[in-house]
Amino acid sequence: MSREDPLKAEKDFSATLDEQFPIIEALDDYKQAIEKYLVLEKQTRQSSDLESSKRVLIKIVDTLSQHEDWEFLNDLISLLSKKHGQLKSSIQTLIQQVISKFNLLNDDNKKDLDWKIKLIETIRTVSDKKIFVEVEMATVSKILSEIYLSKFNDLNKATEILCDLQVETYSLMPFSDKIEYILEQIRLTLQKGDYNQAKILSRKILLKTLKNFEKAELYKSMFLKYLIEIDVFEKNYLSIVKNSLLLIELDVTKNDQRSYIELLTSVVYYIVLSPFDNLQNDLIYKIKSNPIFIKNIDSKVFKLLEIFTTNELINSSNIENLYKQDYFDKVSIFKDNKVNYKNLQTRIIEHNLRIINKYYQCIKIERLAYLLQLSVSESEIHVSELVNKGMISAKINRPQGIIQFENFEQNNSSNGSNQNVNELLNSWCYDVDKLLEEIDVIGHLINKEEMMIGIKSK
Repeated sequence: MSREDPLKAEKDFSATLDEQFPIIEALDDYKQAIEKYLVLEKQTRQSSDLESSKRVLIKIVDTLSQHEDWEFLNDLISLLSKKHGQLKSSIQTLIQQVISKFNLLNDDNKKDLDWKIKLIETIRTVSDKKIFVEVEMATVSKILSEIYLSKFNDLNKATEILCDLQVETYSLMPFSDKIEYILEQIRLTLQKGDYNQAKILSRKILLKTLKNFEKAELYKSMFLKYLIEIDVFEKNYLSIVKNSLLLIELDVTKNDQRSYIELLTSVVYYIVLSPFDNLQNDLIYKIKSNPIFIKNIDSKVFKLLEIFTTNELINSSNIENLYKQDYFDKVSIFKDNKVNYKNLQTRIIEHNLRIINKYYQCIKIERLAYLLQLSVSESEIHVSELVNKGMISAKINRPQGIIQFENFEQNNSSNGSNQNVNELLNSWCYDVDKLLEEIDVIGHLINKEEMMIGIKSK
């Protein structure tokens, strides 16, 4: 059973090791040398001489790896780590030294590869549920995952091995290394096509924390690309736009001019595809006024922003004639995904209905269908959907064959009675009261903790 490192050794074996190491190294039989090293290992361990124990363990690993006796080394990893009174730092040094010898094993040689996998599995077994070797556990697990992926083409096994690691809880692992492992987990799950798992893993990283370390910008770029890939699968257009706008600000993105322009172009397409709301409306105007887009993307593509922000009806036939063959059919957003093109038609209809709602109070259903370039039944369906979403306010009178629109601005001015104002103020007061109650409870809990700490200290 392992134990904590001692503050001071019972006996210092450094002089003994300096004397014995040259004698042992001169032996012709390396197994005989190992036996002598094991005697020294026992003496240093029982005397709690941490530094000397580490030196002996390093010698054992070096000797066995030099003579390519991987079987003996594999057995000793388990044996030495289970020794009674073995020091935690000694086990850590032993495992680290074995990992450093992996470069002596050729992955293209089947025998070497088999021994490498056995050594890794032994280290994983020895390190399981031991906090002091959690970083080494993560290191060998990543190596094993790469072997299964590159040598056996077993993506499922590689993903399973790496995703079993909860690196975000590893206190000894540097923050940048944690990010690297989580990004690799996300990459493998995306490669596997498990977008739900990838989304869960992505929540372990906060964008605001990706700063003030060496590879911060590179990792931020990778993370944003993975988020965009997840959002593309989920058809979350607005999230794609927000993440893409963050991505184009990074210097890493600007280095590849072609990809940079493609990204800018995709932002225009996705903001147009995004369902209308306050955030979408705010973003589309920001993109439209951003000089980066004006300078770098095709003027015709940029014109889409003008079309969707002008208070005029959009002719879907004109859009198809102007863009489908020369633009939409040449980008994967529309070419490889027919749903996106269908959603574009829906966005056009929604835009037209909002414009009609703005300028009409009453309109015949046949006239509305003509303006929308749809059938009467399709027009009614789209009106109903937008009413349910809260984008427009309208009532359909089928016996008379008319639709009555109510402008939201007019509603707000005409219905802005004192009763509505009072209801709003009351709701605000309730929220403030609830907040104050929560603060009061938190204050009591803090005082309680302070009192308990004060009692314990006495």
